Amino acid sequence: AGVESPTHEIRADADPSARSAKSIVITLANKHTFDRPVEILIHPSEPHMPHILMEEGDMTPAEYERHLKGKNDFIKGTKKDPRAEKKTEIIRKRLNKDIPHHPVIMLNFCPDLRTLQPDLQKAQGEFIFLIDRSRSMSGVNISRVKEALLVILKSLMPACIFNVIGFGSTFKTLFPASQAYCEKSLAIACESIKRIQADMGGTNILSPLKWVIQQPIHRGHPRLLFLLTDGAISNTGKVLELLRNHSCSTRCYSFGIGPNACRRLVRGLAAVSRGIAEFLTEGERLQPKMIKSLKKAMAPVLSDVSVEWVFPESTEVLVSPVSTSCLFPGDHLVGYSIICDTSSYISNPRSDKRRRYSMMRSQESGSSVFFHSQEEGWNHSRDSEGCYPADGADPLSHHTGMDLKASSRRRAYSTTQITDHKPCKKVLMASDPGTALVKNPLRKTHLQDLQQVSPESWQVDFQ
Repeated sequence: AGVESPTHEIRADADPSARSAKSIVITLANKHTFDRPVEILIHPSEPHMPHILMEEGDMTPAEYERHLKGKNDFIKGTKKDPRAEKKTEIIRKRLNKDIPHHPVIMLNFCPDLRTLQPDLQKAQGEFIFLIDRSRSMSGVNISRVKEALLVILKSLMPACIFNVIGFGSTFKTLFPASQAYCEKSLAIACESIKRIQADMGGTNILSPLKWVIQQPIHRGHPRLLFLLTDGAISNTGKVLELLRNHSCSTRCYSFGIGPNACRRLVRGLAAVSRGIAEFLTEGERLQPKMIKSLKKAMAPVLSDVSVEWVFPESTEVLVSPVSTSCLFPGDHLVGYSIICDTSSYISNPRSDKRRRYSMMRSQESGSSVFFHSQEEGWNHSRDSEGCYPADGADPLSHHTGMDLKASSRRRAYSTTQITDHKPCKKVLMASDPGTALVKNPLRKTHLQDLQQVSPESWQVDFQ
C-alpha cells in the first residue's frame, strides 16, 4: 500500500506506523505550475476491492448558493417560478457547467476475475476482422494476412459470431451481418479468405468502421475488432474519435504490417478502446501475434456490467460515463459522480439512513461482483433482487422488492445493457489535460474502502 506521483513531488500524510490508511492527505512539495496534469498513483493494500476517492469542490455550499444566485438562468427561472422544484431543476441543468464547484466521487474497481472463473465463460464475442486490401498490401503482406486469418478463423469458439470486412477505397463485407460460427459459415469464410487480393485502391478505414459501429450490439457478445493495415490515412483523428465514442461497446486489436504502417493510428485505436496494438517488422510472421491477441480476447469476461449509485432524494447527481464497457482480466472500471446537495431548497427533505449503495453485476454469469451498503439495515437478498431492471424496463423507475423509504433515494445508473447506443456528449473533467483550474490547485483527497443465411463471399459492396 502507498501513493506516488510520476509527475510531481508529493507529501502523503498518514499514520507512519500503519500498514494501510483509510484516509491520506496529499500535498504538492512545490507550487503547481499548471504545465501538466497532476498524476497520483494509489497502491491499495487490497487492490481488487472497490475504492472510492472523493474530492471536494472549490466552493462550500454557502459559497455555491451565492454563486448560483448571481447567474442569469437562476435569476430568471426563479423569478417566474419560485418553487423549490424549479431551483433544483436549474441546479440539475447546471451540473455539467459547475463541475469544479461540487464534490466529485470516483469509483475505481479492478475485479479479480480469476476467482470467478467457475461462474464466467470465455468470451463468446462478436469477432469482426477488418482487412486492408489496398494496393500497398499486395505481395507478401496480403499473403501473410491470408495465412494468419485461416488459422485464426479455425480457432474461434463455437458459440461466437463473426464477420470479415475487406476495405480499400470502398469496403466489402463477407456477410450482411455477423453470423453464428459453425461449419458452414467457417467454410464460406475460409474459401473467401483464400481468394482475397489487394485490389481495392486506396485506404479508407472510416467508412467500414462507421458501418461496424452502426450494427446492432448482440447482448452477451462483446464486439472485438481485429484490424490489419499497412498504411496511413489522412483522417486518423476522426477514426480515433469515432472509436473512442463507442469504446464502451467495441474493443480493437490492431496490427501494423510493415514499416509504413501509421503508428499513431494503430496504437491509437488500441489505446482508446483498451485493446492491444502489434507491429510486424520485415520478415516477421503475423500468425503468432494474432494468436496472442486472440487468447486475450477469448479470456473470461464480465459482460452486461451495471453500476448503480443511490443517494438521498435531496442530492442531484451527474454520472460519467453513462455506460460502461465489458471487463476482461486486468481491466479496471472507473466511474464518476458529481453531486450537489439541494436539501436547503427543499422544505421537508425525507431522511434516509442508507445513503449509498453500489453494485456491479454480470447478468450473463449471474454472479454479484461486489455489494456494499454503507449503513446497516439494508435487506441484502431482497434489494439485490429488486435493483436490476427487467428486460426492457426503465432502470430509473424499477423499484420491485424495495420498501417505501427506498423510493426517496435518487438512483443514478450506468450500464452496458443498452439496445441503441448513442454516445453522450463528452463532459470535460478537471483531470483532463488542458482543463486545469487556476482556482484551488490543490485539494485534500480522502481514500475510503467500499466494498442463417449463407451468402456468396464478399457479396455486400458499399461505396
